[in-house]
Amino acid sequence: MKKIRNIIFDIGNVLVRFDPLDYLIRTYGEDFETIKLLHLNIFSGEEWKLLDQGLLTTEEAIARIEERIPEHKDAVEKIMRTWETFLIDEISSSVYFLKKFKKMGYKIYALSNYPERGFFYTESTFPVFELFDGKVISYDVREVKPGKRIYEILLKKYQLKAEECIFIDDTLVNIKTAEELGINGVHYIHSNQLMELYLKLAEEAR
Repeated sequence: MKKIRNIIFDIGNVLVRFDPLDYLIRTYGEDFETIKLLHLNIFSGEEWKLLDQGLLTTEEAIARIEERIPEHKDAVEKIMRTWETFLIDEISSSVYFLKKFKKMGYKIYALSNYPERGFFYTESTFPVFELFDGKVISYDVREVKPGKRIYEILLKKYQLKAEECIFIDDTLVNIKTAEELGINGVHYIHSNQLMELYLKLAEEAR
């Protein structure tokens, strides 16, 4: 592996926790039909993907979802208008290691699928985002992972060499795309992997 100079982080479920199913279960308990409907129509629906791409407004998404499940209008309104305020929480162990990598001299970048309003809230709420040297977010470039184009935009925008980058993401297909482009990948499952990466990079720096 060529000398690493840049560490690229996905955001959702790598740096901040995003678990809408957990929220739905805690909110609706044994009402599985409601949990299933809201999960499928909101977080697994086409509208969420279009929000990630910046191709749909919140108002348009709400209207489309409510047309499908009008009996859950109140829940759709609450979730779609305020989800970022109760679904996003910092993953402290990941942030800890991001700071360690920064102190080691690595450039830190973000590459993430994220709706516009949610990203603004996340970036302004958690101080760790001040440490980033650059970012490419899906809504802004209207491209999403695992498509190659969003990775290429990041590399070109910041003049990065793929082989000098490590990309950390919780979704395996996103890692595979990165590796196809020559970027080193870490499929994030738990924080122990970040300790392993730290130890490996520290050893290579000696």
